[in-house]
Amino acid sequence: MKGLTKEQELLLNLIAKGINENVTINKDVLDGIDWKKLVRESRVQSVMYLAFESAKEFKTLIPSDVYPVWENASMLVLKSNLSVFNDQAELISLLNGKYPYIILKGQSAGAYYKNPELRAYGDVDFLVDKENVLEIEKLLISSGYEKVGPEHDNHVVLKKGTANLEMHFRVAGIPFGKLGEKIEEFLKPAIKTSVKMHCELGDFNAPNDLYHGLILLLHMQHHMLGEGLGLRHLCDFALYLNKTQGEPFWAETLLPFLKDIGLYHYTAVIAKTCSLAFQIPCPEFALDVESELCYEILEDIFNGGTFGVKDVSRQKSGMLISEHGKGGTKHGALYNLAHGLHVAVITQNKIVKKIWILYPFIYCYRAIRFLFLTMIGKKPKLSKMSAQAKERKSIYEKLKVFE
Repeated sequence: MKGLTKEQELLLNLIAKGINENVTINKDVLDGIDWKKLVRESRVQSVMYLAFESAKEFKTLIPSDVYPVWENASMLVLKSNLSVFNDQAELISLLNGKYPYIILKGQSAGAYYKNPELRAYGDVDFLVDKENVLEIEKLLISSGYEKVGPEHDNHVVLKKGTANLEMHFRVAGIPFGKLGEKIEEFLKPAIKTSVKMHCELGDFNAPNDLYHGLILLLHMQHHMLGEGLGLRHLCDFALYLNKTQGEPFWAETLLPFLKDIGLYHYTAVIAKTCSLAFQIPCPEFALDVESELCYEILEDIFNGGTFGVKDVSRQKSGMLISEHGKGGTKHGALYNLAHGLHVAVITQNKIVKKIWILYPFIYCYRAIRFLFLTMIGKKPKLSKMSAQAKERKSIYEKLKVFE
């Protein structure tokens, strides 16, 4: 596949095999594979356990100093997943039917997998009605959780031990302004129309397929235009697409709405990319997308890793390209950086909301601090961030997000 190494191509094949029982891998493609590179790639793309399960049949071909390390690391992923499942079960028990909710991403996305435990899980993200946020926050704090971190525009973070909850009152990735209001209005029924999902550690509420599709797409574009998208995100959407693309709601409701808000082309590109990467059927609305653009997306994903973990400067370059919260209006790199500092000031300094006269002083302090940390090497160099932002933006502009 153009632009990818043979290890990256094999990783895609292993994932495809893990999510589609009809996919097989010819042993010939394993010749000359640097397995250590492949394992490292699976780690930074958050698909280590999924890839390992598919590779187990080739155990005799994997170096003896690699296989046990990969196996042990995969078991740690499983252990972490079980911990997250328990955290979610405790949360649902506390909500106790009194407060409606839906689980975002996480196990809701995992439900589309043949073996949900193979997906790597992180925080427990859940969406609640805005009017219930303060009551649920008090409930969780009385149960031993602590509210942590700066304020966010769409969620509250609460921690207890290793448990990390993100209570959303607004779906991540929704822009502000009239466009955002339109999307929020569309998603209003998402909690009330939730579906009950079953798992060994207890049932949970997930968004129905219609709303889940939009939530996944908003989440993906949010991270793609920010710190970076990983294979786990792409895999989640591929499985969702594979299961639902024949459902009437696509043509009747979802695709018309995506056209209305400017996410239709983005969705088509991502759908075609999923098809090429993981060998799933390509939906009709995505057939005309140029494969070349899809290969660029895959290369971009491999260059960055999940949330940009491969390269800090590339990760931070999202500050210069992100259009989050700007109502779909496109701006330059300097505006985006200035806007990012503005958001940081008003969300991380509560006093500013009460005493606005402090805003310019705090803003200037943060700007000077950022430049100083850049100069002494504590932050990525602006020149490198700018070059990477330019490279990334040349790809993302072709996606026409919110246009």
